[in-house]
Amino acid sequence: MLRSSLFANGKLRQSLSSILATKAARKSSSTATPPPIDAGTQKEVRHHENHASEWWNQNGTMSALHALNEIRVPFIRDGMVARGTVKPGYVNTTRVLNGQRILEVGCGGGLLTEQLARLGAQVTGIDLGEKLIEAARTHLECSSPELTNNVAYIIEPVDQHAKTNCECYDAVIVSEVLEHVDDKVALLEASVRTLKPGGSIFITTLNKTLPMWFGGVILGEYVLSLAPKGTHHWDKMISPLDVQRILDTMNCQTILVNGSTYDFWSNTWRWINSTQMCYALHAVKQPLSDCN
Repeated sequence: MLRSSLFANGKLRQSLSSILATKAARKSSSTATPPPIDAGTQKEVRHHENHASEWWNQNGTMSALHALNEIRVPFIRDGMVARGTVKPGYVNTTRVLNGQRILEVGCGGGLLTEQLARLGAQVTGIDLGEKLIEAARTHLECSSPELTNNVAYIIEPVDQHAKTNCECYDAVIVSEVLEHVDDKVALLEASVRTLKPGGSIFITTLNKTLPMWFGGVILGEYVLSLAPKGTHHWDKMISPLDVQRILDTMNCQTILVNGSTYDFWSNTWRWINSTQMCYALHAVKQPLSDCN
């Protein structure tokens, strides 16, 4: 799906500094010049930035991404409630995620970021696309000003963000990002480093299967134009089992994997009893950790 690659370097830097999560620091980071990125990542970023102006058009090329919120927001919300990290007094309320700190890696124009903020969460969205972050900030300021105290947008790769935000977040979201990243291990390792022990990482992506390739990519992009041509590539797709194996090496236990599919004729997503097409994964970081 449509989201910028968030990992600028091929290797994870091993020295991560202590947590620096104040609002002033985040504001400073958001205005800093982003570090240089490799050619492959630049290509992905440019591809998505070409659609920044229509990111919030529910009837445009992002319509499927808008519709995905109908299942991925409840998946994240219910996953956090089930883990017991949500304060009991907020369960079954419209502010169910009140007080929860969430990092969205590859936030794009902020479609998911704002929805999580509406549930009361403090959400930091990071992306490498300057035009995408600009679109996210513009929409926040002009259409959702009531959420400005709950959302921070930063142009920054996740490895850089992890340096000053080790074990800082209650949840990390990597939604529609992995299928645009070459070094998935590095991106996930950096993402996990920002997660508190006991915190949750939520991932949604496309499975690496022939049905997904022919149905979701060939038909979806080149025949029905459900997504811009060239958005997805076979070599960047990954199976849920491979994601789980990667997370296992990072002391994260996968507790749920749901299969999903997109019905283009009604612009709706639904859960199915198969991960052949797309899937959502929820894993929990176990207590042992090393931020050094």
